[in-house]
Amino acid sequence: MMAEIVYVDEKSEIPLYGVDFIGIIDRGTNVIELKPLTLCNLKCKYCFVSAGNYNTDFVVDPNYLLKKIKDIIKMKGNYKIEIHFAPYGEILLYSGLFNLIKELWNIEGVETISLQTNGLLLNEEIIKKLEKTNVTRINISLNSLNQDKAKFLSNCENYNIGNLLKNILLLLKTQIDILIAPVWFPGENDKDIEEIINYVLNLRNKGFSQKRIQIGIQKYLIYKTGRKLKKIRPKSWGYFYKQLSMLEKKFRIKLKLGPRDFGIHKRRIGASLNVQKNDHIRLKIISIGRWKREYIGKLDDNYGIKVLLNKPIPQPEQLIGKDIEAKIIKANYKDNILTASFSI
Repeated sequence: MMAEIVYVDEKSEIPLYGVDFIGIIDRGTNVIELKPLTLCNLKCKYCFVSAGNYNTDFVVDPNYLLKKIKDIIKMKGNYKIEIHFAPYGEILLYSGLFNLIKELWNIEGVETISLQTNGLLLNEEIIKKLEKTNVTRINISLNSLNQDKAKFLSNCENYNIGNLLKNILLLLKTQIDILIAPVWFPGENDKDIEEIINYVLNLRNKGFSQKRIQIGIQKYLIYKTGRKLKKIRPKSWGYFYKQLSMLEKKFRIKLKLGPRDFGIHKRRIGASLNVQKNDHIRLKIISIGRWKREYIGKLDDNYGIKVLLNKPIPQPEQLIGKDIEAKIIKANYKDNILTASFSI
């Protein structure tokens, strides 16, 4: 069954700030994170946002995004800005991507444009478009070099590791930098992580610099709404970094990457609302969300808020356009994200 698709533009009245799965995320740095769609070509067994399996998907109008991005850059300052495409889905499914990138380069102060992808949709034509639009860096999710393991983790029988590695080599022939970003699943892909480290080192030995081909190992995290690998339990951050230190010594490679490695620094955060956790606020329900119990509320023209119902209702559309009073259950201004609950 195909998911319904909601098109987010100015006429939709859906704000682009405040909701975690669409729009603009401002973490108080020089990096502006964009989430222009929720469509995904995979249903990875470990996906912390359950992408590829939503009741409703969202696609944001690139012109709407562009207008808001210009406003936020003007506020932050027109210098050393990075635009990072990090959707709850697969960015190469976004039809407006390349035209949007072209327009972003016309904004004073934009110095880096990066995106994250699972890489399976890469081909020679798309790589040429990425090169032509001067994408700075691509982060590629790659959790194993083993065909069967890659199929298992991505939950995709058509996963072609050979084709992905071929396209990584094609990318390295362009000016685009690559970050290989495996997730470490303790007890599941320990050996695979070491093989990926060796893969990166071999590419460097062939003449590609540390800047051209990086590796950033990610900690496995689980969330209530995400998919989880059976029998795999996340380790503590302390244990995770201890393991990275051991691997750094074993392979003589830097694995603990931080903001400085990517030129990330603190910058003024966008306008925020004076609301706190447990506050009760009035809002207008604008749209259904990804799930049956999820909605998007509107606080003002800039700020939206994710609204969670205590139970699903037979006719979800009946709440659209209603003014309600909801309770704030998350007010994370570090991530510029708001969530409220509403009881039927």
